[in-house]
Amino acid sequence: MSTSSIPALGTTTGASTFATDLQNAVNRSIAIAALPIQQMTAEQQQIQARSSELSTISGLFTTLQQDVQSFPSGTGSSGLAASVSDQTVLQASLTGSSLQGSYTIQVLHPGSSSTALSNAGSTPVTDPTTQNISSSTSFTLTVGSTNYTITPASQNLNALAAGINSSGAGVQATVVNLGSPSSPDYRLALQSTTLGNVALGLSDGTTTNFLTSTSTGASASYTVNGQPSGGISTNTDTVTIAPGLNVTLEKAGTATVTVAANTAALSNALNSFVGDYNAAFAELQKQFGQNAGPLAGDTTVLLMENSLRQLVNYSGGSGSITSLAQLGIQYTQQGSLSFDPSALGGLSSQQISDAFSFLGDPSTGGYLQSAANTLTGLLDPTTGLIPNEAQNLQTQNKHEADAISAAQDRVNQLNTTLTAQMAAADALIATLQNQTQFVDGLFQIATLNSNGTIGNNTSGG
Repeated sequence: MSTSSIPALGTTTGASTFATDLQNAVNRSIAIAALPIQQMTAEQQQIQARSSELSTISGLFTTLQQDVQSFPSGTGSSGLAASVSDQTVLQASLTGSSLQGSYTIQVLHPGSSSTALSNAGSTPVTDPTTQNISSSTSFTLTVGSTNYTITPASQNLNALAAGINSSGAGVQATVVNLGSPSSPDYRLALQSTTLGNVALGLSDGTTTNFLTSTSTGASASYTVNGQPSGGISTNTDTVTIAPGLNVTLEKAGTATVTVAANTAALSNALNSFVGDYNAAFAELQKQFGQNAGPLAGDTTVLLMENSLRQLVNYSGGSGSITSLAQLGIQYTQQGSLSFDPSALGGLSSQQISDAFSFLGDPSTGGYLQSAANTLTGLLDPTTGLIPNEAQNLQTQNKHEADAISAAQDRVNQLNTTLTAQMAAADALIATLQNQTQFVDGLFQIATLNSNGTIGNNTSGG
């Protein structure tokens, strides 16, 4: 931001009686020369005010763009929600496009992991940061039928557990104390990351196996809608029961998973959209009327207002829902928006499905694509209306700053020149005044002398 002022005026401190008049003449000349600077400064301040207001509006439209991007899509899983009748039996999650419907899951067995513990050594490991179950620098870990070479970073039990965890083997290693606080006995504990009976072993080339199995795992099993009768066996507790629908088996029992339209997410999205739309609309309205803001008369404001209307007036789709009005969004008399969430509650399941089809997806079609394109036209960093206008204002601001700087230089030079000229004139006037005073003095002395001589002659006669 550039600021300017009339340059500091020089002073003429000469000895002539016209010094003040000369200084006043300089001051008037500089003040007249500086008038364009004051005008350019005022224009620059207006440009900066416009730029600041445009930045505020840009932020409001960016928030609207984020609203559109976060809308539940009609083509993915965000428009759906999965609920579970008994979450202690299983959990459900959507991973992609899924069909609406209900699934009855009977967990026959939740499954379990295989576990093992290192054997008690003749000398217990009392400090896992300095001691280990073997002095070897390399171990062979067996998980099922696969062997892994483990080379710990240090020769201690903690490093051995860390090496196992970073090996990519299907186990989780921890260090546990099976002794008392005063007499610790640290052991290596392993648990398979998959369910079922998984053989676990650890050797160092000398000792065949440092581990003893503490529990034999079991595979999980379940049925979907009663099928198959013998159950489905799996070595993982998270399974896919339908395209885009996963469940995590928690315990034996039966629960129903229902996949339905996520109207709560849609209602929240519409409510946020209306609130942020109204904020942008209110800011644009400040640029009109008797006390209009700094962007008054700017065609960019009209274009942005038109874009707002496009966001609301979109109509499309082949189903029963073809507009935002049917989803509860209406214009107020003032031109802002209102949202009635009860409108969604009154839709049938088919209308809800049509509503998500109407929304579509920002990249494939429907309302969300149209809204995304409209806002991109305003906000795109390269081609967007608002960034281009901001760049124009920045260019104008720099032009004014350069012009002000050049004008100030000219006035400063004028001030220097006039001050020097007036100082020279004052010095010349002072010299002439001194000479005049000197001549006057001589004349007065001569007159006095003349008068004195005449007087003396008269008195002598």
